[in-house]
Order: sequence, then structure tokens, then C-alpha cells
Amino acid sequence: MNQNNPFPFPLMPSQAQGLAVESRSEAETVMIGRAIGEALRRGDVVLLMGELGAGKTQMVRGMAVGIESEVPARSPTFVLVNEYRGRIRLSHCDLYRVASPNEVEELALEERLIDGALAIEWPERANGNFPEDALLVQIDFGEGDDDRTILLTPGGDRAAHLAMRAAAIYESLSSVPLPATETPE
Repeated sequence: MNQNNPFPFPLMPSQAQGLAVESRSEAETVMIGRAIGEALRRGDVVLLMGELGAGKTQMVRGMAVGIESEVPARSPTFVLVNEYRGRIRLSHCDLYRVASPNEVEELALEERLIDGALAIEWPERANGNFPEDALLVQIDFGEGDDDRTILLTPGGDRAAHLAMRAAAIYESLSSVPLPATETPE
């Protein structure tokens, strides 16, 4: 896998740049996820990459808030897929423990897109067993303990529109300061 292109297919030149967002706290990472969640539509795919502890599950927690799920997202470490229902269904897949791409095929991820969206942690373990037109969310550690650099890179036109909607929503959400004592649930 090319480090500049984590997708298992070539990126179009207009998609190679992506959108970088800085997060200075867990609450900000959740808020970025919330913006993505509010922008999600049926058929959207979000691929979450980053080291252990980078904030992938925090991002999904925000996405669950964004789809108006009454159930808070949790790490699906021992279950491969958790579902959250709100205005759409969000299937949260954690592929960290899959042994082979065949196990990913058995999850029938594309069928989940008929009436919902997908958030896939550790997509590199799927060996390309997901739709190409996905939004890659790369989360990297920053200098401070809670600092993160989050890069959104679309793999196609659908994902580019998702990124643009999420950016507009994030701009709106971030214009309201978070209370100093606010922590995500």
C-alpha cells in the first residue's frame, strides 16, 4: 500500500489533497465525527485509519451523535459490527481482529449500504473488500496528548460530497465554543 494513497486503487488528482483538520481534545475529535455523522447519507462509507488509541472510536461516537442515535457508540473490539439507528442506520465495523479478507466478505458490508452507512476501522485488513468511493479518515497523533491531525481524503465523487457537507457542518458546529467542562459520554 502506497503511504501517500492508503486506498487499494489510484486516487483521482482532485482527490489526492484531502482536507486536514486539527483536533486539540477528545471533545473536538467527537465533534468532527458528529459533523461527518450529520452529513452521512445512505450508501456512504467512512474508512477510519490510525494507530491504536488515535481516536477512531471517538470519531464513531461523534458519528452516532450526528445520526441522532439514542445509543452511544462503543468499541466493537469483541464484536465485528455494531449498529446504531437514528435518522439512518450506521454500521460500525472494527476489522482489527479479522484473520483474513474472507472473514470480511462474510460480513456482507455492501448489503448494509442499502439502508445505512458504514464506518470501518482498520480497513486495510479488508484487502479492498469495500466500495471504492469511500471517505478515508486518517487520524494521526499530534504533539500534545490529546492533539490529533485528521485528514479526510475522498476516494470518489460521492465521498467528496460527503467531505464537503461534513466540512460545512463542522464549520457551523465549531463556531459555538465548547464549555470548558464538557466531555463526551
